Amino acid sequence: MSNDLAPTPELQTLVVQLGSWDSCRAAEMVLASRGEAGIAAAIWGLSHPNVRVRGGCAAFMDHHGTDAYFEPLQQVALHDPAPSVRRMAVHSATCQECKACPLTGDLIGLLIEVALRDPNRRIRLHALWGMHRPHDPRAVAALKRILREADPELQIAAYHALVSQDPTFQGDAIGLHIQVALSGAHKSERLKALLGLRRLPPDPRARAALSQILVLAT
Repeated sequence: MSNDLAPTPELQTLVVQLGSWDSCRAAEMVLASRGEAGIAAAIWGLSHPNVRVRGGCAAFMDHHGTDAYFEPLQQVALHDPAPSVRRMAVHSATCQECKACPLTGDLIGLLIEVALRDPNRRIRLHALWGMHRPHDPRAVAALKRILREADPELQIAAYHALVSQDPTFQGDAIGLHIQVALSGAHKSERLKALLGLRRLPPDPRARAALSQILVLAT
């Protein structure tokens, strides 16, 4: 950002304080009270060289977000080099519950792009958890694509989002959970799949899979 658009030194100091656990709450309250100037300062802070400051500015926008924030947050969510900052930007851009007025940007479009392309698995999962709404045919297509990937947790998260997006979807939830439970995935992922089977209708395949798992465990 050019110097003529930079906030006042006082506001810059407050923005930097958003990156500190000790001072972020007080700085947030003052910035919020400054209206448009505070918004502009937080947007400026999204390009700060300090990763904690960028993350603090993204977090500030979760509760104080307006439509002015959406495009800058989108750029950070897609391009910031720090996974922690990208994840916070995804949350702040798409979480509507914490804001006084819902944002009107293309929230589902951002979540789709993150879910398909982010190199960090946890950020992709965060995007998938947010894709249960609003309903959008683009989301359905993206989620079906992710279902074909090899990562078991991504598959299951995509399945649940897909059912929410399209209640008529006839995917084989039981087969998917069995596949993950019997896979070479991490133990925690296999356990999640087994717990997921308990919430699904009884199926002979599930009983057979559980028997196979018991044999392998002995």
